Amino acid sequence: MSGKAVKSLTKFLIFLVSNKRLFWIFVIMVSGWNMVTIFILLKNRYETDSTSIGVSTAYSRWTNTFPSIGVCLSKSRINKEFTEAVQRRFPGKKQPYTYTRTLYDYLFITPNNLYIKPEYCPDINSSCGVDILDMRRELFPTNCSSFLEKIYFAEVLLPDCEKIFKFHELEMGYCFLANNFMDYDSTEDMPLQYTSLDKYRNLRLVLRSGLVYGYELFIHSPEDLPYFNAISYGISGDTSIHSFNVEEIHNHENVIEEPISQRLCKFPSESTIEGLPYSFSICMSLIRSEIEMELCNCTLFSHKDRSSKHYCGVANVSCLEHGKLAEKVKSFVGSNMACLPSCMEQQISLVGSRDDKSKISEEEGFVVEVQIASAPTARYYRTVTQTKLDLIVGIGSVIGLFFGASLLNILEIISYFVKKIKTMLLG
Repeated sequence: MSGKAVKSLTKFLIFLVSNKRLFWIFVIMVSGWNMVTIFILLKNRYETDSTSIGVSTAYSRWTNTFPSIGVCLSKSRINKEFTEAVQRRFPGKKQPYTYTRTLYDYLFITPNNLYIKPEYCPDINSSCGVDILDMRRELFPTNCSSFLEKIYFAEVLLPDCEKIFKFHELEMGYCFLANNFMDYDSTEDMPLQYTSLDKYRNLRLVLRSGLVYGYELFIHSPEDLPYFNAISYGISGDTSIHSFNVEEIHNHENVIEEPISQRLCKFPSESTIEGLPYSFSICMSLIRSEIEMELCNCTLFSHKDRSSKHYCGVANVSCLEHGKLAEKVKSFVGSNMACLPSCMEQQISLVGSRDDKSKISEEEGFVVEVQIASAPTARYYRTVTQTKLDLIVGIGSVIGLFFGASLLNILEIISYFVKKIKTMLLG
């Protein structure tokens, strides 16, 4: 700072101090500016930092929820049952293998499996001459006992698979879900639970082989569903064992009262579709069906409309494949933050997968096992750190501080003028 500037500032301060009226006006203005600044900071903190996530390690008292398990029917091989189903639709006419193969591919169409050759359906309607959804209903089970021979949890044989696995028709086809919010209102109601004291924390499935369909395994958080961008695991002749670690997120009861823009997540109850819980996967599925309609005027599956009137024909499936459907959905969601995570989403990490050939002779059929490698030793808790009451108390404190200080200043100014008038009157 130059010498002239210092001198000017010094003169201004001397003038301000010598003129008490201007001095106190200046003090009140500075105090008011500080109060407004603090108000803005309090408001910004309330709007952007009202929740926080902490960690608890009191794991010995926890009851943990096993991840949701999804078994979806997938493509296997053409067998006698499928060939006969085709022939029943064309009595007295033997169909070429290329046509039968095309129908089989069409039967298992999903957003991840769009391979089909429409040229093998010449001069036939858009659905290749059959009602493919009706064929699914004929060939695919809706009861887990049709393909699940045995189910073990914590090395205990469970007598009834229907108490564990519930049927749902999803974008990945016919699926059977365990421990999912589609069937339960809370995690406490779900049948697969474990603690840190349990010796075994595993779910083992024995599935029938040699059927018209195979199996695809999904492991995900209880509010999620199998969808096109989820990781899946094939189930084959070798006994497969998949090990995971799981960490849970729990929420304080008043977190749901905070605006979504502050917590940046949604609860299952905050769905826009009645009867369907909110989850990241369901949000992605809804966007996928909307983009399918925009690209090819059809959809493979929609949570909003379960009717078959917009179901994709064979030519439309090729349209989706050439339109790079999955890339468009992921690009849209990534650039628009269109799908928020769930507030209750489990953090599931794969430890490893292996084949255990020693167990092949023990069970008939396909065997797959999901293990929790180690019981969780940490649990996340989302809490509210800045409620509306905290904001009101903070604002009240600032107002009280400002007016308390300002009142003293005003009294001093009044006292100054009273003394001035008294001196003028009394000489």
